[in-house]
Amino acid sequence: MEDYFDPNAGYQINELLIANKKNRSNDDVILITSNDMSPFHKNVDNTKDIYFENETGAKIIRLEVKFKYSSRIIMKNLFNTINKLNPDIVYLHGIGDFKDLRLLKKKPKYTVVRDCHMSWVASKNRFRKLYYKLFKLVFANIINNTDKYKKIFALGNEEYQYLKLIGIEDHKISYLRHGYNDTVIFFDPDGRKEIRNKYDFKHKDIVISYIGKFNDSKEPDLIFDIVERFLHLQEDYRLIKLLFIGPKEDKYMNKFNMKLDKMKDKLEIIVDDSKKYSDLKRYYSASDICIFPKETTLSSIHAQICGCPVIMENHISNQERVVNNNNLFVPGDFSQAAQILKKIIDEKEYIKNNQYLRALSDREYGKQIVKIRDLANGNER
Repeated sequence: MEDYFDPNAGYQINELLIANKKNRSNDDVILITSNDMSPFHKNVDNTKDIYFENETGAKIIRLEVKFKYSSRIIMKNLFNTINKLNPDIVYLHGIGDFKDLRLLKKKPKYTVVRDCHMSWVASKNRFRKLYYKLFKLVFANIINNTDKYKKIFALGNEEYQYLKLIGIEDHKISYLRHGYNDTVIFFDPDGRKEIRNKYDFKHKDIVISYIGKFNDSKEPDLIFDIVERFLHLQEDYRLIKLLFIGPKEDKYMNKFNMKLDKMKDKLEIIVDDSKKYSDLKRYYSASDICIFPKETTLSSIHAQICGCPVIMENHISNQERVVNNNNLFVPGDFSQAAQILKKIIDEKEYIKNNQYLRALSDREYGKQIVKIRDLANGNER
């Protein structure tokens, strides 16, 4: 169960469903989600839902939103829908929302697992400390001392810390780390040629990319601040090209476009629309370096699997995802980020090889789907 779902995205839930099909599972897999697509700046497209169903073998059920507060929602008839399906296991994505109220009722017949994907940089609510105390007081004891939630998966070390903070004990926590699907994300040499030809990038050009959302949380405009400082460090930057791809929030784009106008006379810059998740490997493969200037993102793993060194803020979650921690900069220190960019170029770290793939191979989702299936069968690893 996922509150918000985009069939064209590359989030963990998408990849787990793809991995389930890859493993030739005979399970009946059903995704229950809402008809709210506002986080993706788009509307529900039934054609894309059907295509995803055909590709993965999973069925999508979309429910109306009954109540919404901030990003947390209550879906109409959610648990009645689940009960009618009579499942063996229910995976509720996320924790700390209205669905936790079900803990106050009797244990359902099916196994329930949840996950935690909260990172400290995303935990900004001013009432969060009060919330932590309330969750620990009301819900944590039920979780720890009953089987109403069989397991809660931590998607990383920060998520583990968060679960401990809200009172979840170790015997209830297991890891299901952010990762990738090797049938969808991999270095694609033909795709590299196609995309670089599409944008008229030459063989020697060094393409610096951002592939993700354009909004006030991810702030891809900060890349201009980094690159502007880099230009003062680099005498010859004619080979540097910037590529931005992703869905755009209209209000945010005013800020982005102001910086774009100031920079476009200095460098070749291409800003393109979002692409299908299944095509993203071609764009990562065509890139040489990726910069994600704010917070954290699963895209950092995808970029590295396709051979790109990644520059990001120095957070705990990024320390475990970015293979070379020397490429992490102090948040807000764009001069340091510019120095890292120069180092990567001077030392030719952007030359494609398998170093990142080797380091991240244990995160492949095909290996992780087995853990979920074992829980459904009453086995734990």
